[in-house]
Amino acid sequence: MFKYRNNRGIQSLIVGALFVAGIVVQPVNAQTSGKKVNTKQLNIQADKLRDSFIRQSADIAKKYSDAGDYEKSREMLESILSIKKDVPGVKAMIKQLNEKLMTSNSADFEIDASRNWSTPAGFVAKGKMVRIQSTGAYDFVTDIKTSVKGLPDSTPMKELAAGIPAGALMGIVISQEKGKRKLGKPFTIGEKAEYVPKDDGILMIGLNLPAGHRSTGKIKVRISGYIRRN
Repeated sequence: MFKYRNNRGIQSLIVGALFVAGIVVQPVNAQTSGKKVNTKQLNIQADKLRDSFIRQSADIAKKYSDAGDYEKSREMLESILSIKKDVPGVKAMIKQLNEKLMTSNSADFEIDASRNWSTPAGFVAKGKMVRIQSTGAYDFVTDIKTSVKGLPDSTPMKELAAGIPAGALMGIVISQEKGKRKLGKPFTIGEKAEYVPKDDGILMIGLNLPAGHRSTGKIKVRISGYIRRN
């Protein structure tokens, strides 16, 4: 099961390092009001402290990665960039970890076109990316009478969803707002989509088909990234 984490532990490390630096700097600040102080030696000490933090953070990041905890590993690398933005190789390592996060937590299932929608695909978190891929084809069959206004599209999951191609694979996040169900804005998936939810909630994946259709066939879907299936 994929677990969402916060970065309080990482923040504590940074705060601790800054606290140590503060112990060194504060006495000097008190003296500056009385006489001019040469800060060259302090700058050297500060550089050593920073370099030590970077080395230790990189070592811990590697150990997290080797243990399969890619999210914690990435947090450690991001803490390095918060102190020094141009450390060679760190951005490339974060990019690699992002890809591992997108592929290490995956699940496969099918969508029956006759039913439109799958069971809930899983729980997603606000601001955490989900990757969705699909393959296959199905028979889009309908014999529906409509007026010149066209088919209704005001109620996603019951009617056609506005802004989504008819028949396309789509997704929608169902969240809670003040104790009531809230439908997010539908988004097109097609063959592949990387989606960042705006709210915590349940991800639903289905086909944008009108009520009363008689479509048949199955679509294969793979989801990965920041999603919890149970």
